[in-house]
Amino acid sequence: MDVKTAMLERHSIRKYKSDPVSDDLLQELLEAARLAPSGTNHQPWRFIVVKNQGVKEKIQAAAFNQKFLSEAPVLLVCCADLLTYATNTRKRIQELIDSGVFGPEAFNSYPDVDKPIEPSALKAFIPHAMLNVAIAVEHIALRAVSLGLGTCWVQAMKAKQIAQILELPENLVITALLPVGYPNQSPTLRPRVGIQDIVYKVVE
Repeated sequence: MDVKTAMLERHSIRKYKSDPVSDDLLQELLEAARLAPSGTNHQPWRFIVVKNQGVKEKIQAAAFNQKFLSEAPVLLVCCADLLTYATNTRKRIQELIDSGVFGPEAFNSYPDVDKPIEPSALKAFIPHAMLNVAIAVEHIALRAVSLGLGTCWVQAMKAKQIAQILELPENLVITALLPVGYPNQSPTLRPRVGIQDIVYKVVE
């Protein structure tokens, strides 16, 4: 299946069969996330793989009782790890220099390059981290289609409550919930605006 076909066939699945998703297929999905691009190669995505029915039901309750969250055989809790922004700044910059993005003088803009970022300052990285996690989640969604699986992006949730259920540390910020399973429905493509509506300006 080519990428465009996967994009056309990807739909938000809210009804799942009870068939289990094998560990091999889960590994394929996580590998798709692992290969995603990220700003300065921070790779901040972290996933909690939830198969336990009781835990899924607790998460469902904290996500406005969206029943398909517990009906899917697997629920991925997709998180951003803020600690990836706290260390290894020199390594990240050197990678960009080595790839030709920056020149060696790039380090001059980072006087504290070897100084770890204080935990209290990490919240400033939340938007950047969550954006990168979103890229990885969409990699999973498209790979799932190619494997005959369905997913559904879910952000209507009480993230702090779910973090408490899973006993997550403060450095993990929940970005989305992603149920995974074999579809038990065949939804059609919902209306999309035209290309002329999404191109604001062409600068030539």
